Amino acid sequence: MAKPAEHGIDVNASDFLIHTPSAIARTTFFYPLRVGKFSYEPGYRLERRSFDSYLIIHIDNGRLTLNLPEGSFVAEEGRFALVNCYAHHAYGTDVPTTAQWLHFDGVMARPYYDYIIRKLGNVFMLSSETYALEQMRTITSLMTSENGYSEARMSKYITDLLTEFADEQPRSFKRKQEEVVEDTIAYVSSHLYEPLTVSELAKRVFLSEYHFIRLFKQETGITPHAYLVDSRIHAVQYLLVNTGMSIRQICQQCGFTSESSLCASFKKSTGMTPMKYRRLKQGG
Repeated sequence: MAKPAEHGIDVNASDFLIHTPSAIARTTFFYPLRVGKFSYEPGYRLERRSFDSYLIIHIDNGRLTLNLPEGSFVAEEGRFALVNCYAHHAYGTDVPTTAQWLHFDGVMARPYYDYIIRKLGNVFMLSSETYALEQMRTITSLMTSENGYSEARMSKYITDLLTEFADEQPRSFKRKQEEVVEDTIAYVSSHLYEPLTVSELAKRVFLSEYHFIRLFKQETGITPHAYLVDSRIHAVQYLLVNTGMSIRQICQQCGFTSESSLCASFKKSTGMTPMKYRRLKQGG
């Protein structure tokens, strides 16, 4: 892979590949022109009058601000951006940002582009980004394959990637955020007995831990960790009052790692020990 020379890019954490398609590919297939992964430094900005390709960007972390003929957009972590580089375009960032990207073209590139942005817009989030990211990784892998380069197979993977976008049902970012939080709350409720971690909850919804914490707090007003603790404390309170279970049994039932951890969290939340709470609520 080559190292970028553009100002505002961390060259040690960035690289890219360049491909020149055959005449047959240009008239028959989808084909890649450049593929890479860049680490952008704060203050990075790129502006072009035209660059003969279409561009797919996935924001791994950070954010990019895009100025396109269709409008201005902010692509945050976990989102894809689709850009018609034949038209005047610019993008940049004010925070450290890592993104993987693909410049591609082909006889059906413009119709696919028009269809996708009509449906999803230039910046969008998928219900699950796993398959699309696998296709992007496969495209990069094929560019350096030692088994010979196949333009027809490469076209298939680009088609699969674009089809994944085209098949996505449009929903607002707000609704998708709400669904992530709703799903997490439901999962926590039914898995309290497990030693859940914030990292594990973030992986379930295909987000980084940082982005997951920020999103959860934005929607609920508290962090995922605080919600986990609150949910466990409420479960402990119920079991103390309504069952004869021992502290050890309640600890196992509510996912605390130890009795001392349960007692410390419970006292911090309620101002009293579990046994004092039980006596108070049971009138003993």
